[in-house]
Amino acid sequence: MAGYKEEVTLNERDSLQDMLNFEKELMNAYSVCMAEGVSKGYCNLIKENWEEAAEDRLKVYLMMTEKDYARVNSAPEEMLKERKRNYEKIKRELA
Repeated sequence: MAGYKEEVTLNERDSLQDMLNFEKELMNAYSVCMAEGVSKGYCNLIKENWEEAAEDRLKVYLMMTEKDYARVNSAPEEMLKERKRNYEKIKRELA
């Protein structure tokens, strides 16, 4: 193939984003496995793996925020209160 570059290197930001995406996909896969599992031992193992992937995802995200590759935008207080009221309403309806 003409113009094909055999070696591709990612910069730090792209590498961290790739790692973050991988951890998210891994968490999704473990979630499916938990939903399909039929033995307690299997489900516990998958849950432990899911929790480890969640911790790794958070570590990568925090590293990205430290390096200013990602930003956390705080939600307005009123929006948080509204979401909490909606959640409580749904919770009461399901009880």
